[in-house]
Amino acid sequence: MAIVKATCPDCGDVELDIDKVQIQVCSPTAVATYSFQCPACRLITNKEAGERVFAALSGAGADVVMWNLPAELWEPKVGPVITHDDLLAFHVALEDGLWRDELAGITRS
Repeated sequence: MAIVKATCPDCGDVELDIDKVQIQVCSPTAVATYSFQCPACRLITNKEAGERVFAALSGAGADVVMWNLPAELWEPKVGPVITHDDLLAFHVALEDGLWRDELAGITRS
C-alpha cells in the first residue's frame, strides 16, 4: 500500500496510507480537491488537486468521488435581493415564534 506525505495546517508534514486520502471531482467543472484526516490531530484537511496531484493520488489508488453542483444554482432568481434588515426581521420572527401562525395563514390561502 502506498504511503502519502501530506501537510496538515496544524501539525505540518504527516504520512498516511493512500486509503486515507479521498479525491473529490466536481462533474460539471472538473475541479478536483483531495481530503484527508490528519493521523496526529484528526483535523480534516481539504486541498486543491491540480492535474499532477490528481494523477499521482489516483495512480497510487486513492478513491475518486464524483459530485455535482446543487440544482438550486441553476434555478432562476426572482424577487428583490435579501437585505440586512430582512435577515434581522427573520431572526426576530424565529425568536418570537409567531412565524408558525403566519406560515399557517399562508398555507391555508
